[in-house]
Amino acid sequence: MLCGGLSSGWPDDPFLCLQYSRLPRTGTGTAARPDRGGPVNQQDQSHIKACCADLYARPAVSWLLGDSLHPGGLRLTERLGRMLELTPSHRALDIACGSGTSAILLARQFGCAVVGVDLAPLLISRARSAASRERIERVLSFALGDGEALPFSAGSFDVVFSECAISTFPDKIASVREMARVLKRGGRLGFTDIVLTHGEIPEELQGWFSHVACIAGACSVEQYQEIFATAGFSGWREEAHPKGLLQMLRQVRLRLLALEVAGGLQKVDLSGLDLTAAKRVLDQANDWVQSGAVNYFAFSAVKEA
Repeated sequence: MLCGGLSSGWPDDPFLCLQYSRLPRTGTGTAARPDRGGPVNQQDQSHIKACCADLYARPAVSWLLGDSLHPGGLRLTERLGRMLELTPSHRALDIACGSGTSAILLARQFGCAVVGVDLAPLLISRARSAASRERIERVLSFALGDGEALPFSAGSFDVVFSECAISTFPDKIASVREMARVLKRGGRLGFTDIVLTHGEIPEELQGWFSHVACIAGACSVEQYQEIFATAGFSGWREEAHPKGLLQMLRQVRLRLLALEVAGGLQKVDLSGLDLTAAKRVLDQANDWVQSGAVNYFAFSAVKEA
């Protein structure tokens, strides 16, 4: 497993690794760099990111979340592309691209060249295979890399986008500065993510589920804008898309039932996944979303010239 070797002796299984990463905030940190109590150093943060990437690559988790791996699905991906005013002349970067579903859609829909980057080798392999099947390798490529240390030179892209990923980065300022670095002056940034409208993440929704559901480090609209302003982004546009969250929760709930049957027939590996607990947490998450304490937003901004 990718998450082995944590300096604090954390477990190899990614579900357990992310469960152990649920540590109380001390209140002295910021949304950009949360300060959590417990033995989490920089090395541990790297392993936690690897665990999260490994978790998304698990067949059971990928099937639960669907091909797009984020609320709103491909319809919201297309909307983000329109917010970014993508054209065939653009070269775009998809950070935390997963299996390449969004990159493929945008390349087909808008005719732009897209490069996808992800921390999970298995997801990059799937993305390359998908691009080959679609016969659009000419405008699509995928690379292994960390969103907090992108493997690209400065000013390489006209557009940078990311879906339901920034909230999961341990060091948001580092990731945002990397986005600004690889983006040309006057280039456009777009992302979708969980937004906290009031309060904090409920205790019962922390742990591995918070990483899978992109709420591990969710911020308010104002906090996201403040973080990106430090890297020279302005000209903000934002749209709320609450239905995407509820639809995704319903989809995952139904698929959990099917997964439970498949696991009982030993047709899928459910090691490390407590389905009973997962269903309980999903119900709690649905109540949380219905309360209005959390929403899902699409954002766009421009790198200052």
